[in-house]
Amino acid sequence: MRASKAGFVKSAVVLSMLAVPGVSMAGEWFPCGNLGQLSNCQIPNFPNTRYDYGIAYNVQSPIPVVCVTWNVGYRVHNKDPYFVYSDNPASGVSWGGFVFYTGTLAPDDDGCLSGTWRHRYWRLGPNNVISTHDSNGCVNQPLYCRAL
Repeated sequence: MRASKAGFVKSAVVLSMLAVPGVSMAGEWFPCGNLGQLSNCQIPNFPNTRYDYGIAYNVQSPIPVVCVTWNVGYRVHNKDPYFVYSDNPASGVSWGGFVFYTGTLAPDDDGCLSGTWRHRYWRLGPNNVISTHDSNGCVNQPLYCRAL
């Protein structure tokens, strides 16, 4: 039985993608801690040099987040924006997401208990201005990891 030329090309493409040095696929997400366990933007036993961090907030599956330590405090936010304020898409939607923060100069995270972080939604507005809106209070959001 002879293989078709198209079948051979498809197989060669798949094999070549798997054999490219330096290219790897991230592993599956698994629960690995919570915001209260972050220390210097690291989860104990899961260094960010070997793992991506994710949060499942208003989404079914975890989405990648980044932890920022610029100047004062810590901020964890989604890397890629998604639709927010989209209850009625016919009237418009905004790109945005979530941010969790602690130890910043913002007065609203001062009232959070130890181990909890202030939540806010953010959105991209006119002229690419980012603003924060609405809060679900102080939370200790679960974190997910996946091997790089």
